[in-house]
Amino acid sequence: MTRARDVANLIGSGNYSSTTFTATAGQTAFTISHTQGFVQVFMNGLLLDETVDYTSNGSAVTLTSGAAAGDEIEVVAYNTFSVGDALNQAAADTRYVNATGDAMTGNLTTTGDVGVGETSPNLGSSGTGLHIKGAASKDGVIKLDSQTADRSGIVQFTENGTDKWRIGYDAANNHLEFTRSGVADRMLISDDGYITLPNLPAFTVYNNAAITITTNGDHHVTFNTARLNRGSHFSLANNVFTVPATGLYFFTATIAIHSQESTQTDDSQYITFRINGVELGRNAGSLGTMTNSRYHTQNGVELSQGISMVLDLSTNDTVGLEYGDVQSDVKVANAVFSGYMIG
Repeated sequence: MTRARDVANLIGSGNYSSTTFTATAGQTAFTISHTQGFVQVFMNGLLLDETVDYTSNGSAVTLTSGAAAGDEIEVVAYNTFSVGDALNQAAADTRYVNATGDAMTGNLTTTGDVGVGETSPNLGSSGTGLHIKGAASKDGVIKLDSQTADRSGIVQFTENGTDKWRIGYDAANNHLEFTRSGVADRMLISDDGYITLPNLPAFTVYNNAAITITTNGDHHVTFNTARLNRGSHFSLANNVFTVPATGLYFFTATIAIHSQESTQTDDSQYITFRINGVELGRNAGSLGTMTNSRYHTQNGVELSQGISMVLDLSTNDTVGLEYGDVQSDVKVANAVFSGYMIG
């Protein structure tokens, strides 16, 4: 006869169980599932000695000597358990950040907003990020610092893992710089407040060789030297500036004109700009109409003429310089043409 009693509730949940057998004459083996080494065996209430009085193998308990008929064999099987990892005070202080202030190393990641001086950080529809709120009568501040004298903080703008732009302070050159990542600085602000644009489209070209014009009409002024050609947007081959980006541009030009008319006492000339191959002021279309800058030269007189203008242009528009002569037989010399983007 076998009798089992579960005493788990006596000292916790499932720590041991007791099973009682009534032996037959000479019986040695008693089948019971257990963890080997985690049993106690009693015969008629007396505790037996393992290895001397019995052995166990996880599935049965075997007596060294056979039991008498009617002997009561009780097997107490203990459930194994392990104590979970525990931290003492020092280990806990090292592992966990103190809510009242602490220092830590390594990366900190979060899927939500981070608030500084704000218990309910919220960036609205802008996304996830840092919400800094200053104390009463104080500003919320982001301070970027370094550990060496020639370094400072950088704000990096990144799109889906790819660096795009950064704003940083160049302590070696004492200026704030706006840089397209992986390329070059695009705007610099010095400590004195001077703003420079290293990539601003700009050019100055000239032709110091006299050009003799023997026919009247319109003439596209040519140039042989580039004094400045930032971005290489002016072509000496085509004598035009190609607009790299839509915006406002300022252009200015001067030329020296020498009339060689021997019989004509009055010779009328002008200069203007040619936009996309169309002379501005004669057939300007959407650019509007302007009065040509004119003057008159008499035989043998050399005068200079200039023109300046701000134009609203689109990407890939072309701008050249135009000279017009009502009469013929003149020399155009020392032509200078400059322009740059202003916004």
